[in-house]
Amino acid sequence: MTITIEQNLYIDPQAQIPAGYCERCGGELYAPGSICSRCERRGFLPLKELSHGYQAAAQPLRRRLRELRQALEDAEDPEKIWHIKRRIAELTPMLTQMNELADLTEHYYDRGYWRSEKYTL
Repeated sequence: MTITIEQNLYIDPQAQIPAGYCERCGGELYAPGSICSRCERRGFLPLKELSHGYQAAAQPLRRRLRELRQALEDAEDPEKIWHIKRRIAELTPMLTQMNELADLTEHYYDRGYWRSEKYTL
């Protein structure tokens, strides 16, 4: 009985760590210039650039939270105060997560960077 080993081994892309994400649809890319499996577009979005997207998305949340805190100071109606506090409570975790993900994606490949257990497998 003879065992032969093929020249080309199959590499499972799902077992690899994505090197970036498609700018158009957000699909995972495993090497610079690789083709996105979702939209079949050739492209590359490094994690550091993805960080800028998270930072930009956090700006409107910061602005809205600032407005809500100002409205809370001016409000006198208990029902309105309750609604404002509830909205602040909903938006605060979103902003926290945006900040954490922006930091994680910006420093993901930095040597010695400590990653939160929250975003690791």
